[in-house]
Amino acid sequence: MTHTAIAEPNMPPVEVRSRDLPQHGMIVPFHGRQANGYYDPPHVHDRAQFSYRIEGYSVVQADGRRIFLPPGRGVWIPAGVEHEVTCRGPAAYNAFYVDTGVRPQPETVRVISISPLLHALVETLLEETDSPDVPRRRRLSDLVLEEILRARDVGAIAPLMPRSARLRIICDRLYRDPASPVDLDGWAALASMSRRTFTRAFREETGLSPAAWHQQLRIHHVDGWLEQGMPLQKVAYRLGYASAASLTRSYARIFGTPPPRPNAA
Repeated sequence: MTHTAIAEPNMPPVEVRSRDLPQHGMIVPFHGRQANGYYDPPHVHDRAQFSYRIEGYSVVQADGRRIFLPPGRGVWIPAGVEHEVTCRGPAAYNAFYVDTGVRPQPETVRVISISPLLHALVETLLEETDSPDVPRRRRLSDLVLEEILRARDVGAIAPLMPRSARLRIICDRLYRDPASPVDLDGWAALASMSRRTFTRAFREETGLSPAAWHQQLRIHHVDGWLEQGMPLQKVAYRLGYASAASLTRSYARIFGTPPPRPNAA
């Protein structure tokens, strides 16, 4: 199956670097770079796919999640999982396809932070795509997959969207206004449910309580707003935090590091 990035009007296709994506091997690495963004509508692959951003930001929708990918964060999408990708502005990424026969590999969508070691291994694999040293390429591929399997899954920051329309109404409103305070009674009324029924249904469909889902949604917005140049204090205010320090603590609990400062001098 050939990788094809379908562009929106006035948006160029993604440049792909690879000799033969469909048949080159069990693990097929490639690199993409383009200047004006792209959109890849809902589709599936018959192989697993892993990609991470080197430059630029993108949003991946997969398995009911909206996954925000800043530089240094990657997503694993198993074979057969429908997904779409939106990227606005300049972007560059590394990626590879993995045949379903390669084991072990993650069985679910995973979002991970890219370690220096993983990045170096992928870059080396890209450089040696056409190397005749097949055993070396296989060892590199095994190491790449091992690092992905060992990495901590930070995908919880992209909360699962509920299936039912009544619950989606609440979640869509929170996406538009993440600073909204937790209001179980108001949300339940909007969904035409009792508070108890609403809370139970929400947990059944998302795996989280409404309050926990709301917290993860707020953290989900942090990187994009910082990349746009918004000061951390303003990001905290827009997300309903009392202070930048409070936001930093919440962010660090999930990622193990404070929020990035992409526009810091």
